[in-house]
Amino acid sequence: MHKLHRISHRGFSSTKSVDMPTLKLRTGALMPQIALGTWKSPPGVTQKAVEVALANGYTNLDTANDYNNEPEVGAGIKAALSKGSVKRSDLFIQSKLWNSNHRPEHIKPDLEQTLVDLGLDYLDSFVIHWPQACPSVINAPTLRTTGAFPANYKKGTMFPYDDNGYFMSDVEHHYTDTWEAMQSLVDEGIVRSIGLSNFNRAQIEEVLNMKLKYQPAVLQNECHPYLQQKDLIDFCNYNGIVFQAFSSLGSGNTHLAVSESPTGNIPLQDPYIAGLAKKYGKSEGQIILRWHVQRKNGSYGLVTKSVTEARIINNIQVYDFELSQDDMDGFDALNCGWRHLLWRETSNHPDYPFKDELPYGYQLEKAPLESSSGTAE
Repeated sequence: MHKLHRISHRGFSSTKSVDMPTLKLRTGALMPQIALGTWKSPPGVTQKAVEVALANGYTNLDTANDYNNEPEVGAGIKAALSKGSVKRSDLFIQSKLWNSNHRPEHIKPDLEQTLVDLGLDYLDSFVIHWPQACPSVINAPTLRTTGAFPANYKKGTMFPYDDNGYFMSDVEHHYTDTWEAMQSLVDEGIVRSIGLSNFNRAQIEEVLNMKLKYQPAVLQNECHPYLQQKDLIDFCNYNGIVFQAFSSLGSGNTHLAVSESPTGNIPLQDPYIAGLAKKYGKSEGQIILRWHVQRKNGSYGLVTKSVTEARIINNIQVYDFELSQDDMDGFDALNCGWRHLLWRETSNHPDYPFKDELPYGYQLEKAPLESSSGTAE
């Protein structure tokens, strides 16, 4: 179990303080339990969302270069720093190494572009976004500046696919080599900790068994009432890794939800959660987020995303009430194993992490016309 350290923030536009628990990483650093996510945050509104968050008690921001919005995130950080509402030392900023830059010579340039875009000298956490590597067909790092959207591989973007329309794979490179090379970023001081995202348990164990200087500090994976990740969270706690839930509300209806949940609903529309929202006088989102922060003795973190000011503020106001044990236990019946983000078009890669969750008889699909960040070609 991770010890919780409580800190208080009072945002400039907030009407109440937020008593935010933090989780202690194996490095000794403290990660605030709730982060503002920026996945699928569209152009033109991301900067404001970041500013609103930083003015209302958030100090943890989750980003990635393939989201194609890190310059706006950086502008939001800069604005908050210039107003004096936060200091850089107050913030926990996490970004991710993209699949096309797994090879050792491409790792640092990937990070450096993120640092430029965010206007920062270092990251608090840098994680491998997915275990499956794809090639950089231009024999150089493929960055946001070369194209953070699907396009024909000859254009050298971050989402290369072949002339037949299928995602390309770099099967000659393995994530253990990537992990070993990432350690130098910590030694240089431009990254404070390194971690993993979208890895399955066997893949995490493989990295742990390398017994190198730096072990994973964070594992970020999808987790919500329909995919509760009970065993994986316990495994992480046992091995000194802080689990961090993304799509913590279930992600709603997007182009990535290729299969309907077994319940016929998304978590935000689940009747049980709606009943609890009425009982406690809270929104359905607040009920789900309260479930997250209360379960497993508050031992894991989560990412919640919105670009709407009221929702950004509401999503962090979940520490002023508590669900009864009976109501917490009722969530167990919702755990149907529905993963929203399968990204099954990359499942031909030998390191694809969720092969056992693919539908029976699944045939590989071509790359979609939208990226994981929802950006059309």
